[in-house]
Amino acid sequence: MIRRPTTLQRWQHLVRGPRRHLLMVGLLTALLLSTAAALVPGSTAALTARITNSTDTAKAANYFTCGAAILANSPRVYYKLDEAAAATTATDSSGQARNGTYQGTTTKGVPGACARDTGTAVTFNGSTGYVNLTTSLSVPTTYSISAWFKTTSTTGGLIAGFGAAATGASTTVDRALYLTNTGALVFGNNNAAKTTLTTPATYRDGAWHHVMATIGTNGTRIYVDGTQAATSTATATTTYTGFFRVGYDNLTGWPNTPTSSYLNATLDEVAAYSTTLTATDALNHYIAGRAAR
Repeated sequence: MIRRPTTLQRWQHLVRGPRRHLLMVGLLTALLLSTAAALVPGSTAALTARITNSTDTAKAANYFTCGAAILANSPRVYYKLDEAAAATTATDSSGQARNGTYQGTTTKGVPGACARDTGTAVTFNGSTGYVNLTTSLSVPTTYSISAWFKTTSTTGGLIAGFGAAATGASTTVDRALYLTNTGALVFGNNNAAKTTLTTPATYRDGAWHHVMATIGTNGTRIYVDGTQAATSTATATTTYTGFFRVGYDNLTGWPNTPTSSYLNATLDEVAAYSTTLTATDALNHYIAGRAAR
């Protein structure tokens, strides 16, 4: 009776003598080629990692910079707020040539929220500083706004919105995103009456936070740091034509009216959109910038 060698015996025979060296060289070559392919730009190979636990999930960012995440959503206005100290123009990076104008006192060139964007941010002084667009825009019933902000202020103020006037205090304001004295975020639209949504949490802790506020057929949402912070069924029933304002406009008569309509905070990467962005968009924006946190 002829005994056939077992699988183990075949492998032992294979790795003895010269064949062992050939096998090891082949395995090492394959490993090196795989690693090199993952590091070569344009390669289809990639090294990925996903860490999951009971409370959080770490994953690769879909966008390397805040700018890339914002531009992927086709903003109508986009102020990176990267200007130097002497600048009077807030450059629009949306591609729509809707540059804004700095008014009052602002501190430019302060460290920004998004480390990989290599840009800076602007601090608004809470009494005179803001940015305005001198061309009016028609704002549809689907709308979103996003920004990075940090503050310790107890006087609130407008982050961004639209007003009837290009400068000064507008007689009407709509699609307004603002901070209350306690640091809660409020987002609302001005139909026949002012309808707002307020976050239960507050954010005047001196840390960078990302906010995205949206309104559309499915209601109103506020996302903070990539997570939904508040929601309602309220929708916008009419369009609004006004001037985009950052850092100040008249908030008199709005719910939870802050002490000051002027924002005392640092802002970065402010953008407005004519579409209703999603929870996925909010998370993408936050992850793109969170390396600075």
